[in-house]
Amino acid sequence: MYDYVVITHLPAFYKVNLYNELAKKLNIYVIFIANNTADKRAKDFTQTHNNMQFQYKILYDGTFQSRPKIQNILTLYRLFKTLHYKKLLVNGWDLPEFWFVTWLSAKCKNCLALESTLVESNVTGIKRHIKAFFLSRISTVFASGHLHVALLNKLNYHGLIKMTKGVGIINKPIFDKDIKEYQKRFLFVGRLSYEKNLKTVIDIFNTLPQYHLTIVGEGVEKNELKARSKENIVFLGSIENQELKNIFAQNSIFILPSIIEPWGLVAEEALFFGLPVIVSKNCGVCELIEDGKHGLHVNPLDASEMKETILKIDDVLYNKFLTNVNIFSFAEKDLWQVEQYCSPHI
Repeated sequence: MYDYVVITHLPAFYKVNLYNELAKKLNIYVIFIANNTADKRAKDFTQTHNNMQFQYKILYDGTFQSRPKIQNILTLYRLFKTLHYKKLLVNGWDLPEFWFVTWLSAKCKNCLALESTLVESNVTGIKRHIKAFFLSRISTVFASGHLHVALLNKLNYHGLIKMTKGVGIINKPIFDKDIKEYQKRFLFVGRLSYEKNLKTVIDIFNTLPQYHLTIVGEGVEKNELKARSKENIVFLGSIENQELKNIFAQNSIFILPSIIEPWGLVAEEALFFGLPVIVSKNCGVCELIEDGKHGLHVNPLDASEMKETILKIDDVLYNKFLTNVNIFSFAEKDLWQVEQYCSPHI
C-alpha cells in the first residue's frame, strides 16, 4: 500500500526533488498530468525520467496545454481502480483531473498541496463557493506559507493545516562562493509578463544610470520592455537552470517585484547562490526572506517606495544581508518541508 498517491501537473525539477526526498521515507506513487509545458523558463525546467527515484505515471506524453482532458480522466479512473493508498495528495484545485480524483477518493484520505494565496485568489461570488466546495472534500491542506493559510481562513476551511514553507526543493549545484562586494547590479529571472511588474522596475532603473539591471527570461512583454529600457538594463533571454549560477555570481541583489506570485522559487535559488533579495510583499516566498535580514520587502504597487528601498542599500547594509544569507540553512528548510508530509498525524 502506498503512503501517498500524488497527482500534480508536471515533472517540474523542484517537485521531482521533493518527491525524491519523500521516497526515502515513504512509499509514494506520483501521477503527472503531462510530461511538459509550453510555458516554462528553460528547457531543463522539467526533469527526465532518469531523475525520478519513485514510482510514477505520466498521463499524457506531451505538453500540458494540449493534453486530452477526457482521455486523462478515463486513464485516471482505470488507474485508480488498481491503487491502494493511505492518502491522496492533489497539487491544486484548478484542473478537472483534481476534482475527479477527490470525488473518487474518500474525504478522510484527501490532501491538498495549496500554492494559491489570498493575494491572487478571488474569494467573492461564485468563485468563492467553488473553492469552498472543493475544500469540503479535503481533510488536510499542506499550505506553503502564511499568505496561503490566510486564503484558507477566508474560505472558512476547518480541516487540518500543515505549513510546509515551500513548494518544492531547488537544485543545489556545487559552486565556488566568491567574496561579494556591492556593485549595484540587480537581477530578475522569470517570465516577462504583466504580473511580474517589470515596467515599474524598469522605469525606476531608467532614472538610476549608475545602477545595472539584468533581466533573464522570455514572455509576452519582452519587446515592449526592451523598447522601454535604457542602456543600464540588459535582456539575456532564456537561460538553462544549470547555467543560472553564473548569472547569480555576476550580480549583487535579486529583485522579485511581482504584483502576484503564489511562491517565487527563483528567490530561493538567489538565496542559495548568495544573493540578498528585494521581494514583493505579495510573494509567498517572503515567508523565507526576513525583512531587514536576508533582504527587504516592498509594496509592488508603490514605485516611490521601491526606489527608496533600492537607494537605501549601501555597503554596510549589503554586508549585513550577505552575512545572514550565507548562514541561511537550506538543509533545515528542506527537512522541515519533507517532515510535514511524513508526520504520523497525517
